[in-house]
Amino acid sequence: MRRVGVTFLAALAAASIIGVAANPVPDSNTYSAVKPTKCIVNRGQPNPTPFVIPSLQEWNGGKGKWNLSQSTRIVVDPAYISGGSHDASNTFMANPSGLKQFADVFQNDIKIATGFDIEVVVSDKHSKNDIFLTLGADTSDPALNNEGYLLDIGNNGISIQAVTSRGAFWGTRSLLQMLILADEDGYALPQGHARDFPNYNERKFMQDIARKPIPMSDLKEYATVTSFYKFNTLHQHYNDNPGLQTKQLMPDWATKYAGFRLKSDNPTYSKYASTDLAYTKQDLRDFQDFVKARGMDLIPEIDTPAHSLCFTKFHPDWTIESNDARGDWMDLGNQEVTSFVEGLWTEFVGWFDSSEISIGADEYDPTKGDLARKYVNHFHDYFAANFNRTVRMWGSDVRLPGTIDINHNIHTDHWDWTYSNPVDLVKRGHKVSNLNAPDSYLVPRSQSYWDYIDDRKMYELWEPWVFDILDKTNKSRNLDPNEPLLTGGGLANWNDFLSESVTRVELYDRVSRAVGAIGEKLWSGSKNSDKISYDKWAPLAKKLRENIPGITLTHRPKSKSQFVISYDFEDGAAKDDSGNGYDGELHNGAQVVDAGAGHGKAVQLSANSYVSTPLESIRYPYALGMWIKPSGNQSAEAVILESGDGRLLISNSTAPTVTFEQDGNQYDTQIILPPNEWSHIAFSADGVKTSVFFNMRRQAIVNYYNNRWDMLRNETMVVTGPIRNIGSKNGNSMVGLVDGFFVLDRASYGGEMAFLGKHYANALP
Repeated sequence: MRRVGVTFLAALAAASIIGVAANPVPDSNTYSAVKPTKCIVNRGQPNPTPFVIPSLQEWNGGKGKWNLSQSTRIVVDPAYISGGSHDASNTFMANPSGLKQFADVFQNDIKIATGFDIEVVVSDKHSKNDIFLTLGADTSDPALNNEGYLLDIGNNGISIQAVTSRGAFWGTRSLLQMLILADEDGYALPQGHARDFPNYNERKFMQDIARKPIPMSDLKEYATVTSFYKFNTLHQHYNDNPGLQTKQLMPDWATKYAGFRLKSDNPTYSKYASTDLAYTKQDLRDFQDFVKARGMDLIPEIDTPAHSLCFTKFHPDWTIESNDARGDWMDLGNQEVTSFVEGLWTEFVGWFDSSEISIGADEYDPTKGDLARKYVNHFHDYFAANFNRTVRMWGSDVRLPGTIDINHNIHTDHWDWTYSNPVDLVKRGHKVSNLNAPDSYLVPRSQSYWDYIDDRKMYELWEPWVFDILDKTNKSRNLDPNEPLLTGGGLANWNDFLSESVTRVELYDRVSRAVGAIGEKLWSGSKNSDKISYDKWAPLAKKLRENIPGITLTHRPKSKSQFVISYDFEDGAAKDDSGNGYDGELHNGAQVVDAGAGHGKAVQLSANSYVSTPLESIRYPYALGMWIKPSGNQSAEAVILESGDGRLLISNSTAPTVTFEQDGNQYDTQIILPPNEWSHIAFSADGVKTSVFFNMRRQAIVNYYNNRWDMLRNETMVVTGPIRNIGSKNGNSMVGLVDGFFVLDRASYGGEMAFLGKHYANALP
């Protein structure tokens, strides 16, 4: 093989052919309120407001800086170690986290973000090097009385004081972001004093985890990223199915995919749990402890009487008999249905700490309006009488006309004007949360809603009181910003197009890009976005997004050039010639051998051998490729590339074609690798599609078959590049030779692939 060194790659990157980038407080009888130290504003130019998301509501700049150091400690006031008397009244969660738990999370975040392994201590004494966490802020200050906080950065150290423990935690999020952005300034923070508070009590991320199985580890990352931006509520939608036509038009309705993610040990209910992924009671206990320690509530949703195929497929007699009805609509005229749902919630409601739960109740048969209204009222009363819980539902009254008045104490998530009218809901006394579509609706691969949320539009135009982003001054279409029944709003992620439409890595990318701008508006509205243009905001927002501690799903490796990895094996090992130092390691008998004319040296793999890299995966945009010479003896689904996010297989279970496998789904590339011959295979993902190159010419685009009733067609697929191993550590590697393995941090196209392939070998096959 021709030697591909750093000099060559630098020259290659400079060439025009490769240089174009692709597209509470304690009882007053016990403790006195602690007065925070006020930073003195010195003469001279005061420090400008530090950049954080969401922006600080008020800042009084001092002069000078405070530096994080190895001697810094996080000091927790012993009077409030377990929280304060106002904590429980400001959360839906039972046993909310106290200051010590929040301090432990903050400590770990600082270690990841800065490398400083600082100590957490409980003490009423703190020094100028310390970060002091305390409660006892003035409850007569309405802005602080829920989740607000006071932040002082001065010569005497840093103090965060709040009314509630959660308010103090939001202060740590602001400090953490300041530290992330101060990495090039030795983690020096500007002195000054902030009074910060949210405009709205509910700042929510709602996620459909029924139609796409999402590992618990990923759910924790979603909690981490949303709490980073001071979201305080997670809403999880545990059951659903793809949109169905009527029974007459879809007689096979019972065979369609239906997800139910709660797995009970009770045989009466265990049969409904999804076999691909479901969460146990212990899973949910651990998860709720995790999210509480990040200042968040968890609202569970089991959606009935529609979206209930996970139940009706077992009980077809519970569906509406009419052929004009959908198979996932439960028959509310059948008393067995109501009794079943009562039993269902009796089984699962104890799994959750939240005092508020969602019963769904959306998109039901519009001819059964009064039955549906009676149903939701019944469950409002049922939860109040039996579980002391309150109820919320998706706005549905407009599409469910009737004479029965829906109980005004039911909290409504407004999502669509054709289903509910938020102005009318407030007039009738309902609390309303703004999840209006399409503005805050994220539905990957959808042609009706956002595939990616337009964060510029949300930053510049949206606020929780805005239900018509194109007609914000229309009082019949929008609420007053100070409407007391407007609880807030947030982002809704629906996965209508099921698991195969988007990988878990690509899904996280969509969510993480949206929550910054939405978090900004949920907390402080347009107060700061009117001052800072989106173009100035976005670069700093990007740096924060890419450096959130505890996030692994970003999968954008750091690279000094466009080349992330380059292995030519000419040195007898898997040395990375990109300059990044991502050297590989040979395992279980993998060896570098003389590959003959045109290829010099290559790595030889047996079924049990593999080459590991220091990286896991790469999210779009990227290109990766290699020369490959498989033997004539390959096991079924032998692995070419592998990571925790998926695999590239030499064949699939039904055809001898190279296949991507991710999140339990397989995507055929239509390429067959001839045995005992050198072939060049490469892939390029640009955010819209994944192109497949065979012998340096584009031959195919990775597709998936969209089997929704209204979208029966092939769709392009963006796959995540698995680059952890060449071959597999699990003993099913492709048998043969691999040479010239490269990974680019951008997409690549036709002529460039030929250029790359030729320079990784002296001769074409």
